[in-house]
Amino acid sequence: MSAEALEAPGSPSDLYLASSPAEVEQARPFMTGDVFDGITVPGLSPESEGLGIVLTHPCSMRADGVRLNPRLHVARVAASQQISLRKWQDGHFKVMPLPELDGGHYAARFEQMGLVESASLLPTKRIASLSPYGIHLLQQRFIWYLTRFLVPTHRLAEATAPVFEEAELEEEWVTRAIQRGAGREESMAAFHEWVRSPDESGTSPQEQLTDAQRRAGVRRAMRHHLAHG
Repeated sequence: MSAEALEAPGSPSDLYLASSPAEVEQARPFMTGDVFDGITVPGLSPESEGLGIVLTHPCSMRADGVRLNPRLHVARVAASQQISLRKWQDGHFKVMPLPELDGGHYAARFEQMGLVESASLLPTKRIASLSPYGIHLLQQRFIWYLTRFLVPTHRLAEATAPVFEEAELEEEWVTRAIQRGAGREESMAAFHEWVRSPDESGTSPQEQLTDAQRRAGVRRAMRHHLAHG
């Protein structure tokens, strides 16, 4: 398949859940497509702090669902010329354009990627989060860069729907817990204990999220647990 089938958003706003630090929800778990400041990517010359975007898949970030693995794949994000949405298919295959990121034009550079210490990815340094569609566009371009194989974003959406649904549930759980005075890490751990524990059906909420027909029921069960558990 040709690069002409690579997709582009309808507008820059389609890319983001949060495009500036003021919009970032601190209760949201770290995800693919999160942009952090103050990141040093090993192996780049010169090594200096700057913006970086997480490329690691959410399921590969954590060994136990809560604590990040020691290192994650991160690509440098640097200031860029404005790449019009119509030109995303026109020779810009080494980058993921990030228009209107924190008021400027940037791009994630796939050639400038490395394993970054996860300890440097601080919640207070997260300046942007991609939307599910934005993440799928990032993954599509990264896969194309690596393999020249084009994966339609709707196929990526089918594969990642349970992961994004779980992230939304975790964000809601942690937000409510923080409002009641609990800590972020403590709340994340409590959520993952709940989401992985089998209910009376013998399956866990996490397993049930793989079935689109059961996702609404999982959300109801979680809200009931928060209210009465």
